[in-house]
Amino acid sequence: MRLPSRQHRNYLKIGELAEMLSTTPRTIRLYEELGVLVPARTQAGTRLYARKDLKRMEIALNLSRSGIGLETISRLATLREQFSSGSEAVCGVLTELLALQEAIRADIERLGRLERDIEAARDLIGQCRSCPNRPNRRDCPNCPVDRHVDLSAIARLIWDPECP
Repeated sequence: MRLPSRQHRNYLKIGELAEMLSTTPRTIRLYEELGVLVPARTQAGTRLYARKDLKRMEIALNLSRSGIGLETISRLATLREQFSSGSEAVCGVLTELLALQEAIRADIERLGRLERDIEAARDLIGQCRSCPNRPNRRDCPNCPVDRHVDLSAIARLIWDPECP
């Protein structure tokens, strides 16, 4: 028996879901283990994902791709069911969301510093754009990058003063 086309079914198989999300079946199984998805199963054990699972998985993948850890994603996906009342759920969920927001703000601040350091490295290293010398102390003893390498941590990584 052939199944109806994907658009005419109320469920998706794991490969179809993976394809729609540009991910792998293994990733979907991992998120299932984390409690993000709870698919129905056929008598033969085939996973069947509802359209709501597609949306939940999209959200989880977006969080993961944004740097949110799997533990946090799992906690968010399963948090509400741990409470016995809406009032308790509100307190618990808001606490979790506030912690996530603070972590994101710290990441944004760290990434901002990194972006400024990259810009400083680009400016510093860009001074060598027309230099005909090989980029080392022996062939370019007056290298401006070498003299000012401490202006950028990334420049120091690239232009380590301890390397020849």
